[in-house]
Amino acid sequence: MSGDYAYVADIFELAVIDISDPTNPGTPVYEATTGEAWGVYVSGDYAYVADGNSGLAVIDIYDPTNPGTPVYEDTTGSARGIYVSGDYAYIADHSSGLAVIDISDPTNPGTPVYEDTTGYAWSVYVSGDYAYVADYDSGLAVIQIRKRIDMDDPIISNAQGDFTVEYGYTGENLTWTAADANPDTYTIELQGSGIVAGPTAWTSSVAITYSIPDGFVVGVYVYTVNFTDAAGKSVIDSVTFTVDDMTNPTIISAPSDLPVEFGYTGQTLSWNATDPHPNTYTIELQGSGIIAGPTTWTSGVQIIYNIPDSLAVGVYIYTVNFTDDYGNSIIDSVTFTVSDTTNPTIISAPSDLPVEFGYTGQNLSWNATDIHPNTYTIELQGSGIIAGPTAWTSGVQIIYNIPDSLAVGVYIYTVNFTDDYGNSIIDSVTFTVSDTTNPTIISAPSDLPVEFGYTGQNLSWNATDIHPNTYTIELQGSGIIAGPTAWTSGVQIIYNIPDSLAVGVYIYTVNFTDDYGNSIIDSVTFTVGADTINPIISNAPSDFTVDYGYTGESIPWTATDANPNIYTIALQGTGTVTGPTAWSSGVAITYNVPDGLSVGEYFYTVNFTDDFDNFITHTVKMTVREVTTGGNGGAISFGNYYLIFLVIGIIALVIVQKRREQFSYR
Repeated sequence: MSGDYAYVADIFELAVIDISDPTNPGTPVYEATTGEAWGVYVSGDYAYVADGNSGLAVIDIYDPTNPGTPVYEDTTGSARGIYVSGDYAYIADHSSGLAVIDISDPTNPGTPVYEDTTGYAWSVYVSGDYAYVADYDSGLAVIQIRKRIDMDDPIISNAQGDFTVEYGYTGENLTWTAADANPDTYTIELQGSGIVAGPTAWTSSVAITYSIPDGFVVGVYVYTVNFTDAAGKSVIDSVTFTVDDMTNPTIISAPSDLPVEFGYTGQTLSWNATDPHPNTYTIELQGSGIIAGPTTWTSGVQIIYNIPDSLAVGVYIYTVNFTDDYGNSIIDSVTFTVSDTTNPTIISAPSDLPVEFGYTGQNLSWNATDIHPNTYTIELQGSGIIAGPTAWTSGVQIIYNIPDSLAVGVYIYTVNFTDDYGNSIIDSVTFTVSDTTNPTIISAPSDLPVEFGYTGQNLSWNATDIHPNTYTIELQGSGIIAGPTAWTSGVQIIYNIPDSLAVGVYIYTVNFTDDYGNSIIDSVTFTVGADTINPIISNAPSDFTVDYGYTGESIPWTATDANPNIYTIALQGTGTVTGPTAWSSGVAITYNVPDGLSVGEYFYTVNFTDDFDNFITHTVKMTVREVTTGGNGGAISFGNYYLIFLVIGIIALVIVQKRREQFSYR
């Protein structure tokens, strides 16, 4: 403890705990160490930790809540206990006894000075000039720690570690540095050969160097240096110098992985390796063990292995192992792959197959070859696999029976032949079911002539088809006048022609289509002929008689016609007295007879014509009779006598005139 903090060596770290309230210690603050914290001693601003195999660990605890990073000074044993006195840390260093380290500069501890014990130093306590060491089965070891002249052995401050060099090395050295107040001489001994250097004077803290002869054979060479001082104190250190052949052979050429096709022959593997001390090689086949060797080999000379012919399909890993005289080795593995990578071959396949809807008995057949046939499948696009997987035999035809009566459409069948090693080949066939048959018209109207003014005319057709769709009726020059309209196979369709089309030729064309664009047409000529019907006089006057001297007489007629044009009224012996004048069907026309016609018969003829030159006439006799004195018709009236006398007079004048002309001629 120090102040308000307890410092705990906590196996792998230093733990600092606030104990300002001993009844409620604070949470530990840790600073990890690289060894095993066995003990701790606090002095000033530093905690000194006996850190097992890491020796002494010095940690700045100026701020106990944030310990600094440890500074280490390793020891040759395992630091188990520690005590600090003055500028020195005393460490119970297990198998190395007591280790004393100068900590006058805690950030740079000095090199340990050891005093070995006969047991294993576990803890230490310093009082006065003595250190008291708990020395395990040797009990208590009491060591005087006060410095005395010439009672200390030289100290090796820098020693060469064991090291290994490769056979054929050059220029290798050993160096040591030792310190002592009274240095004297050193010797260097090679185990098995005796002293190889010295005795030679040495200087405290000045390195000595020994040059190892070049060219030692492979082996282990133990060099021991012995530093002595003037008081006969000494220290030794041994270094193991190992000359080894540690270099593996080198493979200077090796085969690449080798894929071959099943049925191969004459395949080999070859390698070439180098080494100063070649010994033997083996070749191993994975799963089968060593198949060649051990056989001696020569550096730089190729070795060849002949692979047996006709291995089965598979992966074969061959491993060569070159070794030398000193157990160094190198291996190389090659993968030899025997594959069947050849796809099956389709030697016959069906062509694309178009059929008419309603087909039966269609099939597809293929023939394929392969060394290792396995299975085949047949897939229908959009439906998945419809046949297989089924085993097949190389060179033997397979047949697939297509179901009857598939609907109209395109069916893509794909066969996939595979072999035992996953190789495959596919072939696709397009099976097209079509409806290419046009509808059939089973009844159609003949060409139809009608009279202008017709009514109630129609055209009818009847057609059949498996997949009826729509029909249209087109009038030439006018486009489609009916449809598209759905129709039913075998059911009559009727088109009502509009009444009263003008005179002319009308070509009606029906077009029946089915669901697949097949169609049939039929044309009918509908002729509206000229008006050949004469007008009809629906109301005509009868012959009539009037008395001479009449006034206000008229003659009415009424005629009908679809296309009335003009009428005229002619008086026999005189010509046309009225017209031509337009008339209207069903509307009476009236002719006003001039007043004062003489006694006699007058024949009036009316002529009604229509737009197509059809006509009708009607004649009415109008009789003007003389009125008798008695007022009864039939007696010669005064007027008639007058006319008689007038006629006689005219005749007499004519005779007289002719005679005059004859006389004048003479």
